[in-house]
Amino acid sequence: MKQLAIKAAKEAGKILMQYYRKGIKGKVKFADNLVSKVDLESERKIIGLIKSKYPEHSILSEEGGGKKGNSYKWIIDPLDGTHNYLYGIPLFGTSIALEYNGEVMLGVIYLPYYNQLFVAEKGKGAFLNNKRIKVSKTNKLKKAMVLYDGGLQRDKKIKLKALAKLVDSVFRIRILGAACASLTYIANGDADIYMEHSTNPWDIAAGLLIIEEAGGKVTGLDGRKHDLSEKGFVASNGKLHNNIIRIIKTL
Repeated sequence: MKQLAIKAAKEAGKILMQYYRKGIKGKVKFADNLVSKVDLESERKIIGLIKSKYPEHSILSEEGGGKKGNSYKWIIDPLDGTHNYLYGIPLFGTSIALEYNGEVMLGVIYLPYYNQLFVAEKGKGAFLNNKRIKVSKTNKLKKAMVLYDGGLQRDKKIKLKALAKLVDSVFRIRILGAACASLTYIANGDADIYMEHSTNPWDIAAGLLIIEEAGGKVTGLDGRKHDLSEKGFVASNGKLHNNIIRIIKTL
C-alpha cells in the first residue's frame, strides 16, 4: 500500500508540473475557493490507481467527495495549495493518507516543484526522500517560527485575535497557503509550530501522521487529542506545545 501511495502521489505530481505556470485558470468552487482542471485530472489519476488495486476500499477526496467501501479509507488532496499553484507560487503538492478502522496508518506528501517526497507509516518514523527526519529542538517561544492559518477571510475575528496574541510571543509568523508544505516544514524541523482554525481531513491526514512520526505533537486547539473531524489543530515540535496551547486558551 505504501508503494501504491508513493506511485499515485508522484503520478499526480507529474500532472501538476505539466500544467504549472501554463496559464491554467481556476473556477469558483464555493465562496472564495477555486478549483482547476489540474485538481480534477490529478484526482482521477490517484483514484484510478487505487481502485485498480483495491476496488473495495473507501475513498474521501477533496474534489470527488466520499466513496464507501470497507475498513480501509484513502484520504486524498490531489492539489493542496491550489491558489498558490494558480498564481505561480511553488508551494503546493499532493497529499495521500490511508486510514484503517479510523486510524491513519500511512501518510504520503509529494511537493513536485522541489521533488520532495515525505512518507510515514504508523510506528515506523518519517522520511524525506528516504532519509529519516525529525522535528526541531527549539524550546523557547521567543525563538519559534510559527506557521499560521491561510484562510484569514473565514472566521476573521478569531483568527486575527489569535495572530495578535501570537505575534508578541514568538519570533516570526508565516502564512504559506498550503497545508501540505506547512506540515512538512514542521516534520522536517524547518519551523516549530503550525496552527489552523479551519481545515479539512484531506488537507492534514497525511501531514499530521508525518509530524507525529518525526517526533512532533498534534492536538486540538484545546490541547486535547485531535480528531480529523475537527476543524482546528496545533502541531508542534512537542517542546513548545503546552506554551502555545496556554496562549490559545486565553483567546
